[in-house]
Amino acid sequence: MPNAWPGSVAPTRHSAAVGEQPVSWLEREGADPPVLLLHGWGASASTFTGLMRLCRTRRRILAPDLPGFGQSPQGETLWTTSGYADLVREMVRLRGWSQISLVGHSYGGSVSIRLAGEPGVTVDRLVLCDASGVRFPNRGVVGARVRVFRALRASAEAVLPGRAAESAVEWLRQRMGSADYRAAGALRPTLVHAVQEDLSGTAARISVPTLIVWGARDQELPLDPYGLRLRQLITSSELVEFESSGHFPFVDEPGRFAAVLDSFVDATL
Repeated sequence: MPNAWPGSVAPTRHSAAVGEQPVSWLEREGADPPVLLLHGWGASASTFTGLMRLCRTRRRILAPDLPGFGQSPQGETLWTTSGYADLVREMVRLRGWSQISLVGHSYGGSVSIRLAGEPGVTVDRLVLCDASGVRFPNRGVVGARVRVFRALRASAEAVLPGRAAESAVEWLRQRMGSADYRAAGALRPTLVHAVQEDLSGTAARISVPTLIVWGARDQELPLDPYGLRLRQLITSSELVEFESSGHFPFVDEPGRFAAVLDSFVDATL
């Protein structure tokens, strides 16, 4: 149907090499500049399939599987938020786009903070959805658990011989680590780096119009302090709270999220 609004068209799966890295992505055709959606840890581009169909913007929408997730193989690279940001920059260069809009969810929000706060690609507007990237190392139970783990690790390494110490430390990691850590497999170093990384300084350098969307019921990255901290750091930002949502507002309240996203990416700035 030539007159169908873009949201009635399902995204299609594509794959290509970006440099030496094979990448798979979902894309819904439309006008450029495109809107890039970056998924969270343990997720993939498929997380955004419903959102891509609901959005009525006539802009192109593209959601890559970050390497190690979905249908994009990890390869030999030790990935970090910086490495993923470089990959996205190269995708943008290869497609010939002069600028992009970004939507980053959770871990994809950390990558988006790098893309918007560092040189290399022009971001015209940014949406951070329950985004990771800022740290509060001494806050609450998580900080206490890390301190206990470090103390036990130090004891094991001091008392046990080399291989036995390594086995004991791995046992501690499996018992005390998060579900994400236990399931990370070959991406475990990437996750450890992400947990230790603080992008507050990079976020403070973001000057593009930014919409921070947060689920009020998010237990993984609560609005207070994480969402409020990003709102404080990014002076060009506004915060929208989704009262009935958890960590995935675009899944919990898809119609509202699509409407908010449409309004933001199509607004005249």
